[in-house]
Parts: sequence; C-alpha cells; structure tokens
Amino acid sequence: MKIRNLSLLLIGGVCVTVVVYACILLYLTWPISEFSVTKSGVFGDSFGALTSLFSGLAFAGLIITIVMQKDELALQREELSLTRQELTCQREEMEVQNETMKIQRFENTFFKQLEFLAICRNDIIISMRDGQNPIGRNAIKIIYENFTENYLKASNMGEWGISTYIFKNTCKRISGINKEYEKFYSEQYGAELCKYFRTIYNILKLIDTKSLNIDKKIYSNLLRAQLSRYELSMLFYNCLSTFGEQKMMPLVKEYKILKHLEESTLPPENIEIWKQFNSQQTSAETSV
Repeated sequence: MKIRNLSLLLIGGVCVTVVVYACILLYLTWPISEFSVTKSGVFGDSFGALTSLFSGLAFAGLIITIVMQKDELALQREELSLTRQELTCQREEMEVQNETMKIQRFENTFFKQLEFLAICRNDIIISMRDGQNPIGRNAIKIIYENFTENYLKASNMGEWGISTYIFKNTCKRISGINKEYEKFYSEQYGAELCKYFRTIYNILKLIDTKSLNIDKKIYSNLLRAQLSRYELSMLFYNCLSTFGEQKMMPLVKEYKILKHLEESTLPPENIEIWKQFNSQQTSAETSV
C-alpha cells in the first residue's frame, strides 16, 4: 500500500473514531439541559480517555517505526556487505582477466620473435669458392669453424714448407679471445651475425620481464631448443666478447641458455674457460 493511501486511511480512521465517540456521548447524555462554556468544558474533558488512547497508540507507533527502521538499516548494511563482496569478486576476476591478457600478449610476441629468429638465421648466407652457398645453421657452423681455425689459431710454417695451425697462447685467456673476436666480427661476419644475436638478446629481455607471473623456465627452454650446437658455441664466444659481456652474458647465464653446450665443439684450450662460465651458470641456478 502506498504511503499516501495509508496516511489518508489513518487520518480518516481517527476522524471517524472521534465522531463516533462524540455521537455516543451525545446519545448517552441527551437531552442536554444547558449549553454553556462550563458545560462544554465538561464535554471536552470526556474525550480524555480517547486522547490517552491515541497518545498510547502514537507512542506505540513510534516504537514500531524505530524497530522497522532498525530492521531496514540492518537489511541495508547486509545489502552493502553483499555489494562489497560482489565488487571484490568482480575486481579479482578483472585482475585475473588482465593477467591472462598480459600473458597472451607476451606469448604472441614471444612466438613471433622465435619466428623472426628463424628468419634471421636463414638470412645468414656464406658464399663458398666451390659455388655452394650454405645458409642458416650450416652457414653458422662454417662461420664458427672459420673463427676457431683462423682467429684463435695462427699459421706456422713447419719443416718441408708445410703450414700448420697452432692455437694462440693469448687466446687461452678471455682477453685474447675478446681481441680476436673483435677482429673477426669487424673484418668478416659482423653484418651477418649482429641481427641474429640482437634478436636472441631481445627474446631474453622479453622473458626477463618482471611484471608477468609466468614460469620463465618454460620459455627459456623453448628458446634454447631452437639453437644448434654450433649456434650455442658461437653464442658462448659472443658472450665473452665486448659485444655481449655486459648485456647478453648476464641473461644467458641467468636462464642457462648454454646449459647443453657440447664441449666437443670447443677447442680443448678453451675448455677451462667454458667450465668456469658453466659453473657461474650453475651458481646462478642454485641462487634462484
């Protein structure tokens, strides 16, 4: 029932009650022998009982109103609590959705970068005197062998005019390797390798993003699986050089990209350097 209708009903009820009560009094006291102010006061006092009744009802109504308001406030508090809980659930769902979208964007970028790495690898082409032009992994193998044979070793004219290659003593240390790698990089294959190594570095930086709640080992393993034995060996020497020691090497060690490098692909004179490098990778893995 609407409040307006209820108010009219209550007011009408009160008016009817007063009129009925007055009629009953007139009926019981009729005929009235005298109309005067004194007698009218007595007639007005006869409504005292009715007035007390209405006062009591009004007080009872006030108490009922307070109780109803209390119940309504309790319901409102409960509704507000449920609303807050619902908003909290919605916020948590939004956070989960945002995190999922971030991971999806990361994975899309990651796999596109792997595709780009394959393109960069296949762009590496070596022109041979015999007319063959190896590309991709075969080209990197030839580049690596060129570095280890022609830069880490020196030609030595032996007896009977036979030329042999002897490993340079200076290249048994990182400083010597670095010097020869700079010559190798600037004189021959820097143009072919720079984009390739830069792509590997960008993939590692992407994996190293701090704001994502992901298992980074999964993605670093995927990257490592894309690299052949000679690519890993070439990456090892790049990390030792000034081109990779500051930015590339820390990420390679942290994510153990050279974990499965085969010692058989390295010159025996550099095995100790590799063991030291590999022990630092193991220490990084333990600390994590």
